[in-house]
Amino acid sequence: MAVSEHWMVHYQNAGMSHFEERRAEEAAWMTRFDEDFAIRHANAFAELGRRFGLDYFAIDCAELPDGRLLVFEADVGMYVHCMDSAELFPYKEQVMKKLFRAFEAALEQRARQRDQY
Repeated sequence: MAVSEHWMVHYQNAGMSHFEERRAEEAAWMTRFDEDFAIRHANAFAELGRRFGLDYFAIDCAELPDGRLLVFEADVGMYVHCMDSAELFPYKEQVMKKLFRAFEAALEQRARQRDQY
């Protein structure tokens, strides 16, 4: 998650390492993701998955003031990283490891399904 005053937000130019309040907002969002954002947008995520028909994809999105999900981009080659300083971003490592484990589990599941044929 990136927080910026500019409308075109990219993590690399959002200045997250320079603003403690932005990191605090990101940490809270990441910590509550499964119980908050993911639940609010579960139907939209399911519909994206159904329409794309892919095993894996990532989205770049925002939540509009009225609560709707706005998707800017969907791709299988998105930039998902865990390269930030653990001192400045102590909350990221656990969340990113969870994401990476889920991705690995999805690959293993697909490989098992393939082996059944």
